[in-house]
Amino acid sequence: MFKILICDNDLTYLQNTKLQKYNLELALCEDEILDKTLQKKFDIFISNIYYFNTFKSLKDTIQNSKVIFTDEYYNINNMKKAYEVGDDYILKPFDTEFLEIKLDYYHKKIYKNAEEIIKYKQFFFHSPLKQLYKNNIKIKLSPNEAKLVENFLLNKNKPISKDMLLDELNTSDGTLRVYISKLKKVGFDITYERVNHSYMLS
Repeated sequence: MFKILICDNDLTYLQNTKLQKYNLELALCEDEILDKTLQKKFDIFISNIYYFNTFKSLKDTIQNSKVIFTDEYYNINNMKKAYEVGDDYILKPFDTEFLEIKLDYYHKKIYKNAEEIIKYKQFFFHSPLKQLYKNNIKIKLSPNEAKLVENFLLNKNKPISKDMLLDELNTSDGTLRVYISKLKKVGFDITYERVNHSYMLS
């Protein structure tokens, strides 16, 4: 379900509006924001600009989520900061319908991008960007490692010939073993079948 974390004391009333169609949660201090963000994945954060530094520190962790900053009055410096870390900057008070239009837009945008994401256990792989995340934390991969990850994810529970992988990656048997060892260490269940000289992700 589409999850939204509200980090603004002035917006607690949203839980009693038609925006209940989304899964709304509250986090009204820095500790709550940090705790909930590390425990769950939220699609959108609606936060008072007061928590700018908090979200700046979480930028890598929540880079696949959208952040909408709110403010009591227009401030060009706050606006610049908002777009440095987040995706939108809106002034309070605002009409609920105004916010609903924005949330519907982001909902469609996020789920369109979701079609480009391959999920596996606590991992997700963004295919166009060739980026792997575990529990929303980016795992650094070389170009060949990213190709290998994508190959395994697209062929989950299917044997992949070692020769095919060597040819596709243009690498040596020893280097391939190093790549696979790294993936196994981070949590990929990869086995090797000696009979048919193939690897399989399960």
